[in-house]
Amino acid sequence: MAYPAEFLDELKKRNSIIDVINTYAPLKRAGNLYKACCPFHNEKTPSFCVYTGNDEHFYCYGCGAGGDVITFIMKAENTDYQSAVELLARRANLTVPVDGYGKQNSDKRRRVLEANKEAARFFHTQLTSGKYPDAVQYVKGRKLDGAVNRFGLGYCPPGKKLFSYLTDLGYKPSELQEAFLCNRGNYDIFENRIIFPVIDASGNVVGFSARSMEKKPADGRKYINTNDTPAFNKRRNLFALNLAKNSKADYFILCEGQTDVIALHMAGFDSAVASLGTSFTEEQASLIKRFRSKVIICYDGDAAGQSKTDPAIKIMSDAGIETKVITLPDGCDPDEFIQKYGKQRFENLIAASIGQVDYRCGKVISGYDLTSADQKVAAIEKLAEVIASLHNQTERDVYISKYSTKLEIIPESFRALVADKARKLNTIRRNEYERSLVRQSEGYGDRVNRDKLRMTKAAYAEEAILGIAQINPDFLGKAESSGVLSSDDFKTEFNRRVYDAMVKCVKEEGKFDVALIADNFNADETGRIIHMRVLRDELSDNGYDVFCMNAAALRGYSASPGGSDASFDDIMAMINKKKS
Repeated sequence: MAYPAEFLDELKKRNSIIDVINTYAPLKRAGNLYKACCPFHNEKTPSFCVYTGNDEHFYCYGCGAGGDVITFIMKAENTDYQSAVELLARRANLTVPVDGYGKQNSDKRRRVLEANKEAARFFHTQLTSGKYPDAVQYVKGRKLDGAVNRFGLGYCPPGKKLFSYLTDLGYKPSELQEAFLCNRGNYDIFENRIIFPVIDASGNVVGFSARSMEKKPADGRKYINTNDTPAFNKRRNLFALNLAKNSKADYFILCEGQTDVIALHMAGFDSAVASLGTSFTEEQASLIKRFRSKVIICYDGDAAGQSKTDPAIKIMSDAGIETKVITLPDGCDPDEFIQKYGKQRFENLIAASIGQVDYRCGKVISGYDLTSADQKVAAIEKLAEVIASLHNQTERDVYISKYSTKLEIIPESFRALVADKARKLNTIRRNEYERSLVRQSEGYGDRVNRDKLRMTKAAYAEEAILGIAQINPDFLGKAESSGVLSSDDFKTEFNRRVYDAMVKCVKEEGKFDVALIADNFNADETGRIIHMRVLRDELSDNGYDVFCMNAAALRGYSASPGGSDASFDDIMAMINKKKS
């Protein structure tokens, strides 16, 4: 079990879900619930609902996010269960029980963070000691020497020196392997590389990015980044966020690499951040949104860098982040540009940065020869598609006027073309949405319950059972004791995990609360659990007879492929019909 039930009850009592969510997304009462535009995805019509009463929870009908106040903080602050509980405890001036949170997980995370802190000190000392002139010369050659202390840069010497240092401090080899500091042979993973510590917004050293000093590393890897550990996930972190969040600038500058970020910071542009060996992610957009609502993308000027811009724009647009773009000349990266042209020229680039629509339109225009009639017509068609993709009609009108003038075409004709494209695009979007609903109902692309596609009928019966059990937890013990249902009856692994956790919770606590099992599930999984409850809340009959009917139906399904031939309507009718 997570923390003691009494502590969690008091934590949630002192942290009203309405008060907490109101600090992130303004809520408005709508009947017996509250609604807002979802803080986890970009939307104009509110689909984010908060349900009050004895069982306070939220659910977004747009993106599927759901849970209690703890789960909300996990998603809003991009953090884990333990950190979310600690944050809410500080907010409510509560002391967190020392024997809480599945102590094994807590201890692992703490030991990884402690090992990282000691490793960062070791790396920094090796670089500044002067014992490794090649490392010192590399740092000077890259003009990083002025940033060594500010960013905590370091060097990992060869020869198992980090391993020896940390084991002398009492760390076990298994702990160093779990922290991704040493491999199974106890060799230092980052040896003979320059070290860039990754420090989170709270000041913890959560991981490292290590750069080879060779132009062509023997293993072919320019950078090695910390793998996922109990303290680190590269999709959920940004390099230099700990510094950039304190910048006076009202925007972040998003770069590709650590050296780019450092060059910008040293030149005075202290709001620069970078992703960590991965394409820009939704989790990183969520993290940015905690601190800024504006981002200027400044990726490398080469083709590879520019190809990453459009996906990043889409992710940030979906997250509701205002986005502008800097296109660097001559294939430069930010580091090279600063060294070659200086601070003032980069300030000029920021001032001249363009919005994401102008960036996309500019890419279209640059790809055609506008002196050719055929090419110009093709360019206009593509421009119309870009402008038609905008959801706001006023915004469309602005760009229709702008590019009608720029391309010397009749505004009315261009407006009609855009309107035609918009109608077709809306039809495509509507059809895709409907198809996605069907595919989602059948389990396609389901990352939470990967077995659902193979066993659709069984999965729906399981979800009905679990949704009803959240409303009536006593049904679980009643069904188990009478032989109506058991864990072995569940065909999908995820739903079986939920059932087992719920049964254990009810046996130990005499009640069910999602907070009591949340340490066993991530935020997306908790959202799915809440979704099961929300679906049943919308139905009038959630009695024991419906529970038993679904249990009987579940036992009739084979745990083998071929269960997805029935339509969604057939499945839902079977699940929801009353016992005759």
